[in-house]
Amino acid sequence: MNLNASAALSTLCTGESSVVRSSADFSWNGFIMERQLAGANMRINDHADHNMLALVSSQVMRGEHQTKSGTSLVRKTAGQLTLIPRGPVPEMRLVSEAELVYCSFEGHFIERIAEDIKNLRPERLIFRSALRDKSIHLLMQTLVAEFDAGNPTGRIYAETVAEALALRFLHLGAIVPIESPGRVSALPGNKLARVKDFVESSFDQDLTLESLAHEAGYSRAHFLRMFRESTGTTPHQYVMQRRIAHAEKMLSENELGVAEIAVACGFSSQAHLTLAFKKQTGVTPAEYRRTR
Repeated sequence: MNLNASAALSTLCTGESSVVRSSADFSWNGFIMERQLAGANMRINDHADHNMLALVSSQVMRGEHQTKSGTSLVRKTAGQLTLIPRGPVPEMRLVSEAELVYCSFEGHFIERIAEDIKNLRPERLIFRSALRDKSIHLLMQTLVAEFDAGNPTGRIYAETVAEALALRFLHLGAIVPIESPGRVSALPGNKLARVKDFVESSFDQDLTLESLAHEAGYSRAHFLRMFRESTGTTPHQYVMQRRIAHAEKMLSENELGVAEIAVACGFSSQAHLTLAFKKQTGVTPAEYRRTR
């Protein structure tokens, strides 16, 4: 079940603000992304209903919050992140307009990942503001780029990035430093073969990380690590490689148009197929067909 499109901000923020764009239409499983335009005097309340990351998109964001000694000014600049755990958080009022991007995680999404981490209690994460963390910033920017483009790469790509983002969220928010997980085992041969067969029979479908993990019989987090150990690639990279190989075969063996082949191979458009095809093979689909 996906979060409601306005769930991330409806209870966290009051006052003049609007959701400019939401990922609800993409049917991402377990998390949602929203681009928010916040007006001056918008108030960020003292309780969050979901675990969230907030990224400042505008050049600067200015606000203030009350302390025992008086009013404290807050200034954040583009690219700074705020880690917002579910529960009580510092209240703040904006004093200038700002654009923000929120990534909000469902409880079960975070809890499932936390189960694999020793000594972590997801209900005891801490609020952290104005972060500059290279790993989480790169992951957030990657997901934002996919979000802004309309998710052309597909759900499995966005969900893989979100898994890594949520894991880093837990590492940054933990009160006690988290031990890095030890080396994971590879997928058993029969389960890996089952996943590969499933991919080969589902080129025209919008595959998800959940569906591949279900086919293997593991949680998403476990499957992601075990698959990488088995193949040296992420599920998304593997699926993309197989879709391109299938497109090569179709380009060689029939006269279907490139747009029709794109649909048959699970690409969102002819342009998406052309971009991915050239990246992997060095030529466009039309150029490849002319050489066959």
